Amino acid sequence: MYRENLLLWDTTGQLFSIGLDRVRAEIERVADRHVRILADYLVLRSEIKSSSNYRDLVSIPSIRKPLFAPLRYTDDLVVELELPELLPYLAEIVPGHLTDATVYGNRVFAATDAGLFETQFNPNYPQSSELWQVTDRPSTSVVAGNGQVAMSLGEYGLLAREVSFGDGDSWIPAVSNASFTSLAEYSRSVTRSSVHFLNYGESEVPDFIRAITRREPRSNGFEETVVTGFFEPAPLRERIVDAMDWSVDEARDLGGPDFEIVGNANFKLLIRRESEMHVLAMSAYHNRDIQLKADRSIALPAAHVDSIRHALSTQSLRSGFIVEHLGGVHLLTDLGLLQLADELVVQARTFPNSRRYVDTIAITRDESVDLIGFVDLDGL
Repeated sequence: MYRENLLLWDTTGQLFSIGLDRVRAEIERVADRHVRILADYLVLRSEIKSSSNYRDLVSIPSIRKPLFAPLRYTDDLVVELELPELLPYLAEIVPGHLTDATVYGNRVFAATDAGLFETQFNPNYPQSSELWQVTDRPSTSVVAGNGQVAMSLGEYGLLAREVSFGDGDSWIPAVSNASFTSLAEYSRSVTRSSVHFLNYGESEVPDFIRAITRREPRSNGFEETVVTGFFEPAPLRERIVDAMDWSVDEARDLGGPDFEIVGNANFKLLIRRESEMHVLAMSAYHNRDIQLKADRSIALPAAHVDSIRHALSTQSLRSGFIVEHLGGVHLLTDLGLLQLADELVVQARTFPNSRRYVDTIAITRDESVDLIGFVDLDGL
């Protein structure tokens, strides 16, 4: 989901798009205006839930009760849409099997086993764009933001490159001359933690790669924090042991206690140790060392630890995070655990760096895409 558009890849590597206004119209057609408004608040513009105007509005009992009435009679309010008019965007098919994708700065980055590919996407310029091959090395994951794109290339390492902004035909010459920065010698996956990176390399515990930043104005009037460089990767194992306050004897045992990093969602690190699940909050403020401390705002019941043992990804939301695993998808918030899927899905995505979709979840299945939002009715 990007700039009021839904982007979807089919199994052949063709990129399609559809405007969310079209989705809104279809929701109102198959349901009603009331449901369409709820879809906006909870899914298509989920940042509304964080606004003071929204909180003031739902604090009024005479408004809150009828507004959420459709949700009070069922555990799930589901609106099924048929959208056959998806528009092909790319003139070319992305080669290989898609492993990851991200959109940033009017650029779509697609990681495949045939390499990393980049194309331009701007809703104001609906014409198809060319496809640029960034690298021919197989890529397992890609992240982008704050003026940089980083790609995991397995034994070829973790590489980063500046993202060139601007639209039109001049974007390919700009990226063709861009230089790469090698951040790690081996990378099976890369994730973001605020402006920084976590590299999941040969060790089971990721390394923290701190970014060097500055503030830059953009043509749209906003300022952006732009990454200008990186420090050397910093191992996290000892910091995790210290933050969890495990005993000295445990820490000395074969280099540390037996624990598994399930993954991270932005600055939250999810850790499994035996039958317990822990959450650590990471921070790396300017001129200060990396800090990790226990985050007890999200508690995972021990009975559910085994159900998400084989995690595929963890992703951030404003309200918490999701864990995608072999048995489905779970949403974790300070209110508890909610199962969103009870089977292996193609992919689960969140959009924590967007302005509109900070609490929206997209789950891709074999023959459909679920757009999911949520609200705590008891807390309203």
